[in-house]
Amino acid sequence: MKIAITGGAGFIGTHLTRAFLDAGHNVLVIDNLCHGTQHTIDPRARFYHVDIRDERLRTILQHERPDIVSHHVAQIWQDYPFARLLPDADVHIRGLLYMLQCCVEASVSKFIYISGGNGLYAPTDMEQLPLAEDAMLQPQHPADISKATGEWYMRYFTRFYGLKHTILRYADVYGETDLSRITPTAHPLSYFITMLNEGRRPVIRGSGEDIRDHVYIDDVVNANLCALQRGENQTLHISSSHGYTQNQLYRMVALLMKSKIEPVYISGSLGEISPVTLDNTLAQQKLGWQPQIGLSEGLRRMIAVLGQRKEQPEPVVAHVMQKLAPVATAQYAYTRA
Repeated sequence: MKIAITGGAGFIGTHLTRAFLDAGHNVLVIDNLCHGTQHTIDPRARFYHVDIRDERLRTILQHERPDIVSHHVAQIWQDYPFARLLPDADVHIRGLLYMLQCCVEASVSKFIYISGGNGLYAPTDMEQLPLAEDAMLQPQHPADISKATGEWYMRYFTRFYGLKHTILRYADVYGETDLSRITPTAHPLSYFITMLNEGRRPVIRGSGEDIRDHVYIDDVVNANLCALQRGENQTLHISSSHGYTQNQLYRMVALLMKSKIEPVYISGSLGEISPVTLDNTLAQQKLGWQPQIGLSEGLRRMIAVLGQRKEQPEPVVAHVMQKLAPVATAQYAYTRA
């Protein structure tokens, strides 16, 4: 199978490229290198240094004729000042529409669209969690608004042009092990491990009590492998269905790295962030997929690469998870080791 990955030089894209190649697929990567570097791309893949809004995209797809396009393009900003609104929409909406048009012209059979995840929802209480895919969308930030808009364009192209799709809504993906990728927009676990490894106090914005769903990169890759042949015209959560606060994540990292460094808290955004976890039951049914890497195992893997820690016996890791678990309510179960 020939697969084109847009945004293939990014964190998730590079993992997907390697996994698709290892599975025997023919892979091409399309990326403008705005948020990635060419050296991270598997040399077995053909690389096109081009923006998805560039006219050359049509020529590339007409020449390559991929069977599937995996669309992982995303604008990454630490915040969203007014000046970023139009560039964000230009990539996530106009760029997507041009990409979809080129796919129809190149007879692409399926389009895997990566939407938002935690940021698409704003539940009012813990009893609603975890949320199913049919929960009301209430995107609060420009990237999530444009991603939600993209979902409807995706469905439109399926209905009127016959372009099959699978929409994947990722929880917060963690597992970065490349130090060059640890930026202010990286997952909190990557940031915490790196800061403690350097003996510095990490900064937590706000109270650190906002609850989010997190999923390990290997589980995300496996979901995408399943989506190559399953999940047709479905919208699916790729998540753990469990949640942790930033404070919990930090305590886990500090305990496993044997650090007594305390974080620095600074004022966050106005208003509290609603707790969010995403029900992955539909993905289990439609893809035959479920997450295999719990947070404790994923964290151990990250620390082994990013952190300089002494080996911890298994009972210690289990004890760390159990120590954090009592925060859960009856309706809200946390992952354990």
